[in-house]
Parts: sequence; structure tokens; C-alpha cells
Amino acid sequence: MTFTMLQIIVPALVALIVVSLSHFFTSHRDQVNRRREQRIEYLVTVFRALSKANNHPRLYEVADDVEQAVADIQLFGTPEQVRLVQEFATALGTKHEAELNPLLISLRDDLRSDLGAQSIPQRLIWLRIARKNETRES
Repeated sequence: MTFTMLQIIVPALVALIVVSLSHFFTSHRDQVNRRREQRIEYLVTVFRALSKANNHPRLYEVADDVEQAVADIQLFGTPEQVRLVQEFATALGTKHEAELNPLLISLRDDLRSDLGAQSIPQRLIWLRIARKNETRES
């Protein structure tokens, strides 16, 4: 091999390696971002479904959403959230009542962290507005 061929081959190989590595790292970053976005999307949906169910006067109206939320948390949630949702489901199944606030706080804190939002240590406050012909059950 002559010196001129090496002057052509070496830069071409270096360029090929750089392009390959760049593609690999870009693909990996995009995949991580897609997973993160999908997880956030699912957990926001879960948070909304569970917050709607929290203190709902007729839980049977939102039962499908709650069931799906329980499944999604077990798939996408942190180990702590999975533990909390299992406690919630077990309590709801045996006692016909369960506390959602610890789970909702965990979801809120995790989502805010994932989104880069500032932490909020305050408790959750819920607003329920009764419709005109609706009476609130206790």
C-alpha cells in the first residue's frame, strides 16, 4: 500500500466509525426519550383516572378507568407505586374502601421529577362540584 492510499483509507475509516457511533448514540438517546415519554403519558393518564375516582360518589361509574390504572401502574410504576396500588386494590377488594392519596402523591412527585418540575411537598386537595340534579353520597 502506498502512502497516498493510506491518506485516503484512514480518514474514510475514521469518518465511517464516527458516523456509526453517532448513529448508535442518537438512536439510543431517541429510544430512551420515547420510553420516558410513553411512561409519562401512561402515568398522567393513570393520575387523572385515579384522581377522578378519588372520593367519587359512584365508583362504579369510573370502575373501568380504575382497573386500567391499576394495571398500568403495575406495568409502568416504580416499585413503591406498585406496592401502593396493590395495597389499594387489596383494600378495595376486601373492605370496599381504600385510600388513594399516598399513591396519587407518589405519582405526582414522580411525574413532576420526570418533567423537571419543582417538587411540591403539600398534600393534595380535591375539588368536586355536584351537578345540578346530583346529590352527594357520604
